[in-house]
Amino acid sequence: MTRALITALFLSALIAPASAQLIASSDAPIDITGESAEIEDNVVTWTGEVRAVQGEAILTANTLIAEFGDEGEFKTILVIGAVRYSNGAEAITGEKGVFDSVLRTITITENVLLTQDRQVMAAGKVIYWVDTGRVQFTPQPGGRIRGVFYTKSIGEQF
Repeated sequence: MTRALITALFLSALIAPASAQLIASSDAPIDITGESAEIEDNVVTWTGEVRAVQGEAILTANTLIAEFGDEGEFKTILVIGAVRYSNGAEAITGEKGVFDSVLRTITITENVLLTQDRQVMAAGKVIYWVDTGRVQFTPQPGGRIRGVFYTKSIGEQF
């Protein structure tokens, strides 16, 4: 196949609804914007204030590198620099992240903060399971995991 035909097929796969999901049970397409994009083989790299949106889920970073399978589906999404994932209920920030479409996880590393309402947890690495909301925290090497939790005042408990 010619390079132009391969590029055209790849670009049409980008416009079609993506089979990956940044949020559980969503058939919405993933809309990715950035200041520039480059395609090589089955990899597209967006740079400059990149924003990927699917329903309520928003993934932002300085750079986003998406690897596609042969049928145009997302295999992995790598995000680098000022990473933030939010889904309407919680937000996770860090410096690097990887979305794995097979495991259905988002792994964020380096100075990770997870916030849910006023509750905050800090760790070196967080694995977030998109479908279940399960979160696994791992400390920085030699460090500890920290959580700050606010309890309800006596008048708010009933």
